[in-house]
Amino acid sequence: MVCAEPCLAQSSNPPSITDPTSALDQQLFGQEMYRLPPVQSGTTFQLNETPTSSIGSVATPAPLTVPPAETFPAPPAPEKVPTPSANIPLALPGISLLDGSGIPPKPKEEKLWEGNFSLGLDGSEGNTNTSNFQCGFQAKRKTEQTVLSLSADYLRQSTELINTVNRLYSEGRYEWLLKDSRWSCYVHETVEYDEFQAYDVCDTADTGLGYRLLKNDKTTLIGRVGAGYSHYYGGPDSGRYFPETVYSLSLEQQITKRQKFLGRVEYAPDVTQFARYRLRVQAALESALDDANHLSLKLGMLERYTSLQDEAALPNDFDYAAMVMWKF
Repeated sequence: MVCAEPCLAQSSNPPSITDPTSALDQQLFGQEMYRLPPVQSGTTFQLNETPTSSIGSVATPAPLTVPPAETFPAPPAPEKVPTPSANIPLALPGISLLDGSGIPPKPKEEKLWEGNFSLGLDGSEGNTNTSNFQCGFQAKRKTEQTVLSLSADYLRQSTELINTVNRLYSEGRYEWLLKDSRWSCYVHETVEYDEFQAYDVCDTADTGLGYRLLKNDKTTLIGRVGAGYSHYYGGPDSGRYFPETVYSLSLEQQITKRQKFLGRVEYAPDVTQFARYRLRVQAALESALDDANHLSLKLGMLERYTSLQDEAALPNDFDYAAMVMWKF
């Protein structure tokens, strides 16, 4: 007990930690040092109450209450939907607009034109020198209301370098299809040059009605009747026009997937003299050879008869040929 007073005296020299009026603005707690802001005198902190001002009171900070954290399961990741490049709906009932790449498929373009080019060549040399050359093309443009058909065919044959056949034939037809009907209207024009006929050039034209007698996926049979004229350049009736009625029948038959038959008969009598007439019979068989390159083999024949002849020419000509055909 002897050292009680010195101990009290010694302990009264350092400032109290809880003394708010202490000149020390820093306090040491434990092994780490925290720099705390000075506490102003005159402010009293009470638990869950509004602070009040009181000079000389001890500042007691309100306890910090942290509510327990609530955890929720993470939502599933949304399914990625491809975004189309155009402002269109992603789907319609029963219709798929996307092909999986996010780009709408391009609309299928309707093919309007179709046709072919054909070429045939043969010959011989030796005791007799002959050569035969034939070429032609056909084209068709079809819509829901109209059909345009164009064709041309050239044939030249020679023996000992002398022409025995030299002929060019071209044809065009424009047809209007009547809606929801088998009937149609047409105009038709042909131009024929033949070096060994009684005339040099024959020009014919007619117009009339057509009727689809049979129409399905494999067979098309069309009958036509019309009126027109024939006009000749050169020969005994050069420059004259002959009025005619024209009757024709056309057949297109898909025999198999790779074979097709085409045939047509045309009869045109002179309305002023029925003993004077023109007759054309045409047939062809097409067989596919190479689908990748659109190559086919064509076997064709053409019979032409006209009563307008002189004594030096026969009334009919019969042509036949085998040609390679490229389709487009």
